[in-house]
Amino acid sequence: MIGVDKSRSRDAENAAATSWLAGELGLAEPVSTSPISGGWSNITYLVSDGTGRRVVVRRPPTSDPTGGAHDVLREAAVVSALRDTAVPVPVVVAQCADPAVADHPFYATEFVPGTVVSSAEVAHQVAPEHRRELGFALVDALADLQAVDLDAVGLGSMRRRTPYLQRQLRRWTEQWRVTATAEVPAVDRAAERLAAALPEIEPRADVLVHGDYRFGNVLIDDTPSRAPTINAILDWELATTGHPLADLGFLGARIQAPDGVLEGGIDPSAVAGYPAFDELAARFTARTGVTTDDLPVFVALSAWRWAIIVEGIARRITQGAMSGMGGGTAESAAWHHRRVELLAGFAADLLG
Repeated sequence: MIGVDKSRSRDAENAAATSWLAGELGLAEPVSTSPISGGWSNITYLVSDGTGRRVVVRRPPTSDPTGGAHDVLREAAVVSALRDTAVPVPVVVAQCADPAVADHPFYATEFVPGTVVSSAEVAHQVAPEHRRELGFALVDALADLQAVDLDAVGLGSMRRRTPYLQRQLRRWTEQWRVTATAEVPAVDRAAERLAAALPEIEPRADVLVHGDYRFGNVLIDDTPSRAPTINAILDWELATTGHPLADLGFLGARIQAPDGVLEGGIDPSAVAGYPAFDELAARFTARTGVTTDDLPVFVALSAWRWAIIVEGIARRITQGAMSGMGGGTAESAAWHHRRVELLAGFAADLLG
């Protein structure tokens, strides 16, 4: 369930990890596990016990050539630090880094009920009269995230001396060298144009950056009798500190993504009835006081970085690391490679 050990069977490791969780959390027999679909990076499982208690487990992919990109214990530390803030997050209840239990470290959170708006189809299921409110709630939660005092919650050590944009350009260029399976000229072209744009960006004090902020990584309470609200922000594996426009730029990359990039055609936030991106940007400025003159550069940065992340997904599919999680086929890998080209070209054109 939690990891794969080359020296012992998957079943044996699953049993050992499940037994550890049961003892640590006092789970009642029978204890069962099942994968939660929707993730292409860190792998997520639901663990249920005989009383109906449910916890969610996160662990790295089976094969991770990039080292720290899937540091789940770092992710757990960020989620734990946010517990008593205005940012809605699950409660971390267990962590394990013992190789005698599993090959991979993992952590568990209490199950949070709700619906992930993971596709345009799900976004359409939200009542039309509630769509604008929910779209603005996504930006409001982002504003709450950026209002977190990093030192007060124990995350001050996440600050870096190098400015965010330079750091991102260096990190993801290195990531591309590690994960690339073929030459994609648009990736290099976008990187060159990003480097040229950096000196013109207005400096801002670092805030906490989620790194993958979108409807697909939040749980909403969609009780029919009231307007939907955000119950939890999920998937903090890319969290860092940096420029306030970083997460908003990724929302823009999602909403404006070229045809063929997104499963289902468009991002949930681009469905009719949800606020347009310029409205979300205006709401962001109203809540944070941060102007959005430099936003196109952050949209381009997000699209370029997204292309590199997608290349990593394709590589893991090819290596078999996503087997059993859905989509782990040669056809899926080919689609991801095509997404890399589209996203990188989109990023380069935004800066051209």
